[in-house]
Amino acid sequence: MLNRREDKTNVGTNNESNSISQSILDFLAETEPFLEKVDELPPETAVELYDMYGILAQTATENIAIIDPEIRVTICNRQDMILERVIDVTPPMSFKDKKIFTPAVQGYRRWKNIELMKDKGLAGYMLANEIGAHSVMYFGTKPSDYPNLSDLPGMDMLYQETGSGTPDAYLEHIIASYPEMDTLMLHGMYEQTIGYLDAYRKLRPDGKVFCGLDMNSYWMRNIQWSSAAARNFATQCDVIATSCRPLRDALNRKTSVHFPCHWFPNGFYNPTGVEVIADPEQKENTIMTVGRIGTPDKNNAELLVAFARVSNALPGWSLRLVGPVETKFQPLIEHYFSERPDLEDRVVFTGAIMNKGELYKEYAKGKVFALTSPSEGGTPNVYAEALFHGCMFITSDIDGADDITNFGELGIVYKLGDIDALSSALVKMCSNANKTALQKHIPKALAYATKYYDWNRNAKKLAYMLYGVQET
Repeated sequence: MLNRREDKTNVGTNNESNSISQSILDFLAETEPFLEKVDELPPETAVELYDMYGILAQTATENIAIIDPEIRVTICNRQDMILERVIDVTPPMSFKDKKIFTPAVQGYRRWKNIELMKDKGLAGYMLANEIGAHSVMYFGTKPSDYPNLSDLPGMDMLYQETGSGTPDAYLEHIIASYPEMDTLMLHGMYEQTIGYLDAYRKLRPDGKVFCGLDMNSYWMRNIQWSSAAARNFATQCDVIATSCRPLRDALNRKTSVHFPCHWFPNGFYNPTGVEVIADPEQKENTIMTVGRIGTPDKNNAELLVAFARVSNALPGWSLRLVGPVETKFQPLIEHYFSERPDLEDRVVFTGAIMNKGELYKEYAKGKVFALTSPSEGGTPNVYAEALFHGCMFITSDIDGADDITNFGELGIVYKLGDIDALSSALVKMCSNANKTALQKHIPKALAYATKYYDWNRNAKKLAYMLYGVQET
């Protein structure tokens, strides 16, 4: 008898699954012609279609255990595509009475100066600029620790010098300030973030919450998405996003993930007033990389070895490693040059370049940007900088590799650790990086950059995702 009951239950579940799946698939088929002409949709149609796909994403999520999860992957991808059209045809928003708060809640720590110019600081700041609101970050240590604030006019930083590690200061701030905390910007789903958001929601059920998942595929696989805490966190966020499409799709594919995930890339913001130049005439035969040189998470040794292997095949080419050099990496550099003294003039370690204008000059001269990281939390911040300067790309097969190369159009992906493959990619890319190739490549790179990696444009997307159509 038990087996028969199980059989009937399975039949009922299968029927329900088939019905829901078919209804969604029918809608996807009916609206596919609109997606084929998404850039031509009238404003009303684009907005209506975006909202309908939002409802569909929630329906797919609620039924993710009994439908093909690829359905949710398709829905969220399409909704992100429609958003590109929506922001082009809807008027700007204005919420001058709103305040946007960005807490350093992970570990109840304090913000670092460098984080102000990354997505952690720029998401809230650029959103506030877009809608005319006021942005606040908390907590910092003391004003002198934040020279980057000079590049973010209008940003407020709240200070609290006591050591991190306890929630007291953050919870006291919520209790004192929740009436003006209209929008909350969170980065990562951590134990502390979960508790903090729960406290916020008890006081501001009407507030808007964005969470940018600061993760790579390793962390994605190791999070207990089906736990009660993770599911509750998901229901308390208005928008959850990753900074690369492959991770977005992987999350939407997981039946244990109980939220629709969207794509929100790390963009480029130029606070300097210095012109960004992507000119074939100004580019030199240079391979470059930018970051903290010598740290394990940048894996620069792989690039050094590969360049040494192909240096004879690439006469006239140099390698520039831009950024502060880790002390522990210095012996490797010395050994490298002792083995290859002929490369001392061709492999250049610039050291830290704090002035953005000077850094942009490096990008303007570079033809090829090489990224050898074992992993990144989506797309690294330096990518958008290199993209706007018209660089070609060689990247390891990190989660965001397809986004970085725009699925092969803008560069080459090699398998991490395969130095032969990296060497071949260097020869192939550099041998063809002539003026004619750059004249074809740069317009493609800039079009891609402008559409997906401009912080001003991305702030419009985030505003619409959070607030929808503004009532007049």
